Amino acid sequence: MVPKLGQILKQRTGIGDNLLEKAIASSQKEKVTLGTYLIEKCAFSEEDVYRALAEQFSMEFLPGLDELIHAELIRELPSDLFREGRCFPLKSPDEGPQRFAVSDPLDLEIILQVQVYSDRVVETVLTTPSEMERMHKKLFGGNSLFSHSASRITREYERQIQTAEDSLTLDEIRKRTESEPVVKMATLIFDEAIKLRASDIHIEPSEHNAIIRFRIDGMLRQHTEISKWMYIPLTSRIKIQADLDIAEKRIPQDGRIRYTSGGDLYDFRVSTLPTHHGEKTVIRILKHDTSLLELVNLGVPKVHYDSILEIIEKPQGMLFVTGPTGSGKSSTLFACLNKIRRKAINITTIENPIEYKLDGINQVQINEKAGVTFATVLRSILRQDPDVILVGEIRDGETANIAVQASQTGHLVLSTLHTNDSVSAITRLRDLGVPPFLISSSLLAILAQRLVRVLCPQCRRKSEMTIDTKRKWETLLGNTHLSHCWSAPGCQSCGGTGYRGRTGVFELVTVNEQLRSMIADNASETAIRKILRENNFETMIQDGIAKIEAGITTPEELLRVVLVEEIAPIPNENGKTPPSQITDHNLIDFDTNPEQLPPVS
Repeated sequence: MVPKLGQILKQRTGIGDNLLEKAIASSQKEKVTLGTYLIEKCAFSEEDVYRALAEQFSMEFLPGLDELIHAELIRELPSDLFREGRCFPLKSPDEGPQRFAVSDPLDLEIILQVQVYSDRVVETVLTTPSEMERMHKKLFGGNSLFSHSASRITREYERQIQTAEDSLTLDEIRKRTESEPVVKMATLIFDEAIKLRASDIHIEPSEHNAIIRFRIDGMLRQHTEISKWMYIPLTSRIKIQADLDIAEKRIPQDGRIRYTSGGDLYDFRVSTLPTHHGEKTVIRILKHDTSLLELVNLGVPKVHYDSILEIIEKPQGMLFVTGPTGSGKSSTLFACLNKIRRKAINITTIENPIEYKLDGINQVQINEKAGVTFATVLRSILRQDPDVILVGEIRDGETANIAVQASQTGHLVLSTLHTNDSVSAITRLRDLGVPPFLISSSLLAILAQRLVRVLCPQCRRKSEMTIDTKRKWETLLGNTHLSHCWSAPGCQSCGGTGYRGRTGVFELVTVNEQLRSMIADNASETAIRKILRENNFETMIQDGIAKIEAGITTPEELLRVVLVEEIAPIPNENGKTPPSQITDHNLIDFDTNPEQLPPVS
């Protein structure tokens, strides 16, 4: 007969009959176990309760597991057994049962699962839930679980192979890439990148192995390493999925993979590049989610948001979005198209490559090898009766002139330019050979932007600038006022980085009659900036300062992404930089709802 827990605790701890009876009654009323009630409500020691529980079930009790965990067996067995921290294998004698630590002696499901995968008799020992949780964080925190799984899959593959890939035929290579370990490894990498919200996957070969790196919130981080044995078939596997030539390793190749994870659809843009140690593979991850393409989610200040809505409703003219590669220009343009695509208009885009696929829009892919260039497609599109045209990028005079002419003949043209700020876009168009009078008559507005990382809403707090940041701030921005700032030490929610998601910092130049006249007269950038200053123009610096003071980002981020030397802040009459108008709907975080951010005091 199994002894009762209460009687064992009475013998071990001397708990009184009255307290025990009250605890039994209350635990039954609250529908919790007696041990849980005693620990949470009566301040009983967790170890005392679980020692008594071990005695009740005739199990060995272990208060600590640090020196007892069988790490090799964790790597050998499926990671799903240990993902939730319900059991861990322990070092055991070669002869006899294989021991596993649990914190719930009645969790028969996990014990049966372990028995299926173990080739030995299983014996369970008991420890406390807090010890199991501590060991789970120690063993599987960060990318440890991914590394354990990757190592196990690699060893599984190495046991199967007999010859190097260099001596195999194409059919044999293709068959090898379809082996279970290689398929598992590719899926593991893809799912891990999606789980961590990575925008890019980098698989970089070295002399003896390959490094897996993920770009998360704009920053590239090394995640793990895989052996050369696994890297070669993995690269071939990805090339087959992307419909690339696995026999061709001397030239760069580009392809696409359609991937589904957790019910969500993703597009992977795959690019391979020959390097000294083998082919480097970079995969851009694009999610099919139009909610990411809403203007209200882009971090645009309210005053700019209203102006952009007005501009994209116009029947003709040009809107440019400027900024360096990776600053979110395409997302902004497609958010504009997403806003108007339900209207009874014909929208056509020219892209290289197509990144976002939207219903109701005609999207054309550039193929320069086949003679399908921005200029040739743009000419053809004009015969397709378009209302709105998006040109992915204007980088030559021919495309620029055709686009400007199209904007003057009843078409709204949206495009991007690579310039440091909004005013520089005017000079760039002149350099491409567009006459100033055409620029002045067609240009509606120029939006310049950068992306900064958003502070983690779970661990952010008010703080002071570090000495180095303050010195750099004063050097670059002089006495530009910053009332306060925030920082985040990092937590489990943000992976210890202190940041989660990104938002934009913007500046918008809308072309009025005064600016139109100056552009036509070939006025200099300095003269144009002077006029903008007199009209209280808000720069990216000002928008960034407003987001710093609102607890959205940090001074370090603003100084990192904005070329402060090129984009000087414009102070007001008091010598201070006025903040932009920010509302709750201005925040962008592709994984966290803005309304979930904690209030800023």
